[in-house]
Amino acid sequence: MRDGILLEHWSAPDKAPLTLAVGVLTGTWLLIAGFRREAQRLKWAWTRPRNLTTRNASKTPQNIGVILNVALGLFGIWSGLIVLFRSSSVTIPWWAVVAWVTAGWLMRMTAGRVFVNARDVATTWVEISRHNQTWIGLILASWCIVACMNPFVHHTKAAPWGAVVLFSVAMLFSSLRTSQVFNAARQQQVIGILYLCVLEWSWTLFWISWSIRAVLRGH
Repeated sequence: MRDGILLEHWSAPDKAPLTLAVGVLTGTWLLIAGFRREAQRLKWAWTRPRNLTTRNASKTPQNIGVILNVALGLFGIWSGLIVLFRSSSVTIPWWAVVAWVTAGWLMRMTAGRVFVNARDVATTWVEISRHNQTWIGLILASWCIVACMNPFVHHTKAAPWGAVVLFSVAMLFSSLRTSQVFNAARQQQVIGILYLCVLEWSWTLFWISWSIRAVLRGH
């Protein structure tokens, strides 16, 4: 007991999110060890996003690496959502995460081709979105392990609020990096700038607000 809070036995962490999170970190090691091109482009997404606008055959990532990258993001985000909703009666099915990721890709691909009128730019936006979601998944998976293994976090509001804070910071940073890709493409049309502001940043702010409201409803 700590500060009047009755703690469950230490040997009883949430197995489902913990298994997902450990699997994500293991998969990250496999990505780095076996698919260096995809791992390099994942790194560029948050360090040198403008490098993603240039591609040649020698730098094209393998399909299996891309699939693994996507899976890391999906399962990492899913583990974070389990932590976020653990104190409420709401459960998040796996297909909800897939639908969220797919909707984001379709939105960017369609709007990029229609409003910016440049297929390579639209493709780059979808790619950096994929990498951004993987980074978000890695961050949430890491926090999930902390929340599941530390009883002083697991049984307090720190677990869901920590997930919200990390999710919000990662989403904002992802949008900032996407903005740099947009500037690197030198698309100066007003409609292109409008797309970036309305779709990219509104998408980010909407889901940050949603995550905060979800925690508030649960507590």
